[in-house]
Amino acid sequence: MVEVDPSSNPRWVVAGMWTGPFERGDFHRAEAIFGSGLRLDDDGVHVVPASTTVDRCVYARDGGVWYASNSLVVLLGRLGARIDLRFDHRDWGESMALGVFNYVRQFHVLHPRLPTMSQLIFESLRIDARGSASFHFRDPPRTFERYADYVKQFGHALTTLHANATSSSRARPMRSVTSVSRGYDSGAVTAFVTALEPKLPSWTAKRSNTRIPRLLQGVMNADVSDDDGSDIASQLGATPHYLDLELSTVPLELEAWCWAAAQISPELVFHSMLTDADRHQQPTIFWAGHVGDGAWERQLGEMGLSGQIVRGAQSGYALIEARVRYGVIEASVPYLFMRSVAAINRVSRSDEMKAWQLGTDYDRPIPRRLLEERGVPREAFGFGKKAVAQDYESPQGDAFRAAFFDQTQWTAVTEQLYRGVNLGLYFAQRASDFVKSGGDRGKLVARARRFGKRALSSVADLQRQTFFLSTHLLAEKYAKR
Repeated sequence: MVEVDPSSNPRWVVAGMWTGPFERGDFHRAEAIFGSGLRLDDDGVHVVPASTTVDRCVYARDGGVWYASNSLVVLLGRLGARIDLRFDHRDWGESMALGVFNYVRQFHVLHPRLPTMSQLIFESLRIDARGSASFHFRDPPRTFERYADYVKQFGHALTTLHANATSSSRARPMRSVTSVSRGYDSGAVTAFVTALEPKLPSWTAKRSNTRIPRLLQGVMNADVSDDDGSDIASQLGATPHYLDLELSTVPLELEAWCWAAAQISPELVFHSMLTDADRHQQPTIFWAGHVGDGAWERQLGEMGLSGQIVRGAQSGYALIEARVRYGVIEASVPYLFMRSVAAINRVSRSDEMKAWQLGTDYDRPIPRRLLEERGVPREAFGFGKKAVAQDYESPQGDAFRAAFFDQTQWTAVTEQLYRGVNLGLYFAQRASDFVKSGGDRGKLVARARRFGKRALSSVADLQRQTFFLSTHLLAEKYAKR
């Protein structure tokens, strides 16, 4: 899915789209890019990651030589390096949630000369002729007078991105897909994108990932199980497709790519979307709704309004390596103008938006107005925070599980013991949170902790071993390609 500068003296390669004409290849100056690119100019080499925190580039310096890639697996393989199993890699993998100023750049590897490699998130890296590095943000500040002004600027940016992605100057113009749930964000994105490309596929899941029993949901006065967004997708003019929630048959290599992004839980629920993308000759744009909470939530605190893009979860980031392998560009467009989030929030809280403000802990007036004005009933969405991804620590597909037990010290028995203890500790903590919050859904989300999955990591770390094996197997396979 890589596009190369078609000129006689090529200056750039890119796997993505940006807010500017494709022919110019000026993604290093664009306000927003989804995907990544490498550009050679008179002032140096530009390594340009996506304008999001759910994507990255990785790089390393070996003396006077710099190496950069949009894939951790490829960089490890080409340099003959491996993830260092002696270190806890959650810190850098989860740090994308800390925002564009505070993410952890370096991670430990095993290599004859390189003790660490680095990740690059949101900001671009410029390496000058002397080999000196500098980092740059490209997004200018934005202001919005009213809702219509925000929608106009947002829609214009999407139109520009779509024109870039489908340009006839590309060797392979891109195809589009979205996802739709019964929350706010993915539906709002689909509403925008179907105006540009009607009838596009839109992926949805019939149920959420909740472990909360139905009886307890009744106490909370919230149905957090039903996440089927097919009716919403149809109303918006998209074509619904269901995600396959059965994981036992996921192929070994596909699952390994889903684990290889970082030491975090993989988003295996999207395996059918990845398989579908792999069947097409065209690259696939996945127009997604990540960071919609940070962009569109009415009640944002000081940190949320700071423009640092601090998040409460790592959703989206776990698919980085799988997207590269299966030809998918992540386009979480709520990131557009996110460094000017205070201006967006003023629109959300304005008097003109009162008819679409619910006054709850889950209140996003901009997507609510957008969807309701497109004919989606008010009661159909936005009344309970849900998700479809599960929290995993070890392989789920039969093929990868067999390889995992064959190539590590773990057995099915020790795996279950480990997971059982961690799950018990997690539920004990969540029960305490439920009592302290009085069953309030918003407060429960705010109290969410990583306590459970870290409890036994100083003794043994199942998730770290799975991450290590995934990157090791794939790096070995792709080292010389």
